[in-house]
Amino acid sequence: MTRKSLPKYVYNDRGYLRFIRRSRGISVMMHEEAGTPEFWDHYNRLLKGKPAPAPVRRNFEALILSYYESDAYKKLKPRTRSDYRRYISHIREIWAEKDPARIETHHIYELHRANADHWRQANYLVQVMVVLMNHARLIGFIKKEHGNPAKGIPLFKQQSDGWEPWPDDVRAEFEALASKRARLVYELCVGTGQRIGDVVKMKWEHFSDEGFDFTQGKTDKPLWIPLTNRLKTHLEGIARTDGTVVINAKGRPVSYRIVAEEMRTIKRKMKHEKASYYKTHGLRKNATIELYLAGCDDEMVKAVTGHSGVEMLKKYGGPIRQRELAKRAQEARNQMERSKTET
Repeated sequence: MTRKSLPKYVYNDRGYLRFIRRSRGISVMMHEEAGTPEFWDHYNRLLKGKPAPAPVRRNFEALILSYYESDAYKKLKPRTRSDYRRYISHIREIWAEKDPARIETHHIYELHRANADHWRQANYLVQVMVVLMNHARLIGFIKKEHGNPAKGIPLFKQQSDGWEPWPDDVRAEFEALASKRARLVYELCVGTGQRIGDVVKMKWEHFSDEGFDFTQGKTDKPLWIPLTNRLKTHLEGIARTDGTVVINAKGRPVSYRIVAEEMRTIKRKMKHEKASYYKTHGLRKNATIELYLAGCDDEMVKAVTGHSGVEMLKKYGGPIRQRELAKRAQEARNQMERSKTET
C-alpha cells in the first residue's frame, strides 16, 4: 500500500505501519500487513479506541517492534537510531519469524563470520544483537538464566590504527589548492580537534575572542576550548553571520555530505599519489598528535579533543603519544638522579 492508499491515521514508520490519532493521544505500531483481514480488524479496534490484542508469537519481528517502542531506543541520538535501524533491518530480514529463545551464541557467531569481508559492519551487527537480546530478556522473551547469547563473541580487530594523520606534504598541497570553504573546514578540524560532523554544525554565536563552547554530537559532552593563534587568525578573515560558520553561497548551513564531497574533489586534483587515501577525520588525529608533541598529557589532550578514554587516545596518538610520555618519564628519572648527586 502506498501512502495515498493507506487509511486515515495510518502512516509508514521505519518499514512498519503506525496508527496515530493525536486528538486521542494514540500512537500504536501495527505489525500486520496492510490490507489483510488482520490489519483491518486491528485498524477498526483502534478507531473504536479498543486496545489491540497482545501478540501471541514470540519472534524477532515482535521483539524489534517492542524495542522500537522502548525508552532505551527513544533516548538514543538520531544518528545512533539511524545506525541501529540499518542493522536491525538486516536482522529482521533474516530472522523475522525466529524465536529469540532459540538463538544461541553459535548462531550469532556465524552471522558475524558471514560478514567478515566488512569487519566494521560485522562487529556492529553483534553489538546491535547484544542490545536486542538484552531487551528480549527485559520483556520475557528469553529467560534471565540463559544469559545474553550475543555477549562474549570475539570481534574482528581493526585492521589498522584507524584514521591516518595527514603528512606535511599532503597538508601543504591541500592548503594551496583548497577552496575557501574547504580550507575553513580544514582549519577548524585541525584547530579544534573535533569531528567534521561537529565542525559543520558550529555556529558563530559559540565563538568569542577567548575560545568557543559547544556540545559534541556523538558524546553529548559540553566543551569549552581556547582558539589556537593560527585558527583565530584564519577566522578573522571570514565574514560572520547569524548562523553556522560553514555555509553555502546563500549563507545557509551545509551538510556533511556536501562538505565531504568538496574535500574529495580537491584531493582528486592534487599531485600527491596517495592524496585520496587521507580522510578528513584524519585531521582530528593530526590535532591529537600536535597536542602530544607540544608536551600535553592525556588529560590535557582529552580536554581539547573530547575523547572519553585513554584507549581512543592510544589509537589517535599512537607512537607519538608513547614516545612523548616516555621522554617525560625518563627525564623525571634523570632529574631524580641529579637530585641524588647534588645531595
